Amino acid sequence: RIEQAIAAGKLDAKAAIDGAALIKAGVVRRIKDGVKLLGKGELKSKLDLTVYSATASAKAAVEKAGGKLTTTKPEAKAEA
Repeated sequence: RIEQAIAAGKLDAKAAIDGAALIKAGVVRRIKDGVKLLGKGELKSKLDLTVYSATASAKAAVEKAGGKLTTTKPEAKAEA
């Protein structure tokens, strides 16, 4: 859906993309608990994405396209 929004001119692939930009472009409706990026579909554009969390396949797709993925979800603390 992100690639479709870029093709339709709703998202600028050269600008940083975060939850607010995804809402404005109509890719997501709301950010209740944060945006989780899923690795479905094909990503062709080099993007700078900031989301709450992402699957390993989504991270691989962004990196394969030459982009950068930043997640804001706090890392779980390991118990000793």
